[in-house]
Amino acid sequence: MLSTGEEVLHGDITDTNAAWLSRRCFEEGFALNRRVTTGDALDDIAIELVRCSQVSDVVIVNGGLGPTTDDLTTEAMAMAMDVDVELNSYWLTALKERFEKNGRTMPKSNIKQAMLPEGAELIDNPVGSACGFSAELNGCLMFFTPGVPSEFKQMFEDEILPRLQARYPNTAKREIQRLYSFGVGESTLNDRFEAIDLPEGFELGYRSALPFIEVKVFSPRQHSEISLITEAIKHAIGDNLVGDGKSLLETMGDLLRESSLRLAVAEKFTGGYLTNWLNENADTQNALTQGWVLSESSLVTENDYNPLAAVLAMATAARENAGVEIGLASGNVEAGRVALGLSTAMGDWGIIVKTGRKLTNEDYRCYASTMMLDMLRRYLTGKEMFPEISALATLESLHIPVEIEQ
Repeated sequence: MLSTGEEVLHGDITDTNAAWLSRRCFEEGFALNRRVTTGDALDDIAIELVRCSQVSDVVIVNGGLGPTTDDLTTEAMAMAMDVDVELNSYWLTALKERFEKNGRTMPKSNIKQAMLPEGAELIDNPVGSACGFSAELNGCLMFFTPGVPSEFKQMFEDEILPRLQARYPNTAKREIQRLYSFGVGESTLNDRFEAIDLPEGFELGYRSALPFIEVKVFSPRQHSEISLITEAIKHAIGDNLVGDGKSLLETMGDLLRESSLRLAVAEKFTGGYLTNWLNENADTQNALTQGWVLSESSLVTENDYNPLAAVLAMATAARENAGVEIGLASGNVEAGRVALGLSTAMGDWGIIVKTGRKLTNEDYRCYASTMMLDMLRRYLTGKEMFPEISALATLESLHIPVEIEQ
């Protein structure tokens, strides 16, 4: 893949198109072997097009098809092919009709988007003004696509992928099973998987996305042992598995929807991080009845202040005040230590943790919020409530069971 544009090259925007394409091509059996980024200089793009064509069978070029003076990809391809650009009357007519349909006159600058290298094949763009095109250079099939993500993705799915599948019909598709873990590092996971004998064509991959480790199981599509191998991997991850094909938040959404439980949150150190996170999923948002954000100086009035007792009092108060079944709370941070609490009708659980490594304040808030959500997951699924968590050292924990009336 060749991505073009100064804004991509210099980091002004993140190249999400490249990440998306890499994933889709891998799944369809067309794994990328190189990703290249260049700026908007005409000569640089042309040179890179020639270089890519000399080492690849297929190249997908993204960006630089707009109407402005810095959109030079089409001209660069014509230069690389040593041909002129020519007007594509079909696309010019289509563009004019789109503008007229919206009650507008097409600007002259858009004519540029109907100019293609001689011999190029037009690729339709049903939602944008920049058509794509394909052409061959040095025996390499090259596809040119607009940079707008929605247009790029639709063009790949509807136009480019079918052409690749027709040209290379024997390419084997691959499947990816995604498992999400929390509280265990990559090296520990790797050791746990050593006893698993992977069949031919299977691979394991890891992606660290703080605070989770995503374990990817790559396999030939519809292989008879996919379920068996995936179950073995899940068993090795153990109760650190927080999502099977979905994130922890999605997992919690399912659990809360199925249990019809509601929750309230009181946050000091995390400062609304958990409340905001819960609002990103429809099911967790529906379960969230109330969220408090308190300053770290509030509710600290006694000389014998106990952070664990205080955070459990906060969780209980949040639960009882909102009239719900679950309360979650984060207390103050003191010398890197923070107390986290879970209050339920079946009892209360509290823990004091400290970072085992240097974390930014934002990352620590993320870890603490994840820890609270994982405590709730463990409670709802009957797992061990106080496990060892990598990157967080447990300093103190407390379980107060519900008092059963005689």
